[in-house]
Amino acid sequence: MIEHWLDSLNALLLQHPPLLHLMHTLFWIKHWILMAIMGVFLYLVYTDDQPELSNKRTTLEPLPGEVFIA
Repeated sequence: MIEHWLDSLNALLLQHPPLLHLMHTLFWIKHWILMAIMGVFLYLVYTDDQPELSNKRTTLEPLPGEVFIA
């Protein structure tokens, strides 16, 4: 059923070039928005404070007078 719908959509777009150009423009806008979102997340990953991560990986030492149970 989807194949017939896609065939009719293709025929419609080929008969109406302005709609084809509009879809092309909308796909490029979507592409650049997704690239910007990916860039924001990559920026957040690579600007994370690395020294805080090394402090979290230290071993826990028992305080004097306490028993450390792992």
